[in-house]
This record gives sequence, C-alpha cells and structure tokens, in this order.
Amino acid sequence: MMRSLFHTTILATTVAATVAVGLASAAILSGGQDRAATKGDRLPVVASSNYVTVETRGNGVSVLNRLPVDVD
Repeated sequence: MMRSLFHTTILATTVAATVAVGLASAAILSGGQDRAATKGDRLPVVASSNYVTVETRGNGVSVLNRLPVDVD
C-alpha cells in the first residue's frame, strides 16, 4: 500500500511539473509581453571579422549592436 502511494505521489508531481513548464513556455511564446525575440530581431551571422558585437544591458533588457571596425 505504501509503495503504490509513494509512486502515485511521484507520478502526480511529475505530471504537475510538466504541465506547469508547458504552460509557462506557451505563455512566453504566445506574445503578451514579447519576452522572446522574433526572427527578424536577431542579428544575422556575418562571415567577415570587420564587425564587433557590443552588448548594452538595462533593467531586464539586453540590447546587442553590431558595429563596424576600421582596419588600417
């Protein structure tokens, strides 16, 4: 009896955690607060090394800028 109660508790906790993570992921991706960057907002990959990426951090926001570097 105790063994089945223990396993049932573990199973119920696992299901509840899985549902919670799924709901949180859906909330982030569905919009609302726009916490996930859209594909158009991402920096493109540049094969040239004439650029440097500068990160500016604010209150809960991180902004990346790619700036050209002068090579003499």
